[in-house]
Amino acid sequence: MRKRFTARKIAIYGCMLFGFAMLESPLVLMANKIEPMVMGIPFFLVWNLVWWGFLTAVFLYAYLTNWGSAKAPSTTDNR
Repeated sequence: MRKRFTARKIAIYGCMLFGFAMLESPLVLMANKIEPMVMGIPFFLVWNLVWWGFLTAVFLYAYLTNWGSAKAPSTTDNR
């Protein structure tokens, strides 16, 4: 059986990869600065918190839409 990738799954995977790339790639060196301070927090920590929040929202959306399951759950009660 061939896996089917919908536009939603591709968007979720893309957002996950983008978020992880912004946290773990050498691009993080652009944000590795103490100044400017954002609300009294060094910019590097704000950078990490923003991308962590982005990934948390993406994973929550993925969980709520059952993106990993082969078939979406039925809303009817089949007893």
